[in-house]
Amino acid sequence: QLSATKTSTLLHNGLIKAYLGSFALSTLIIILYAH
Repeated sequence: QLSATKTSTLLHNGLIKAYLGSFALSTLIIILYAH
C-alpha cells in the first residue's frame, strides 16, 4: 500500500514537472520568435 502511494506521488510529480517544463519551453519559444 505504501509503495503504491509513493509510486503514485512520484508519477504525479513527474506529470507536474513535465507540464511545467513544456509550458516554460512554449513560453521561451514564443519569446524567441516574437523578437
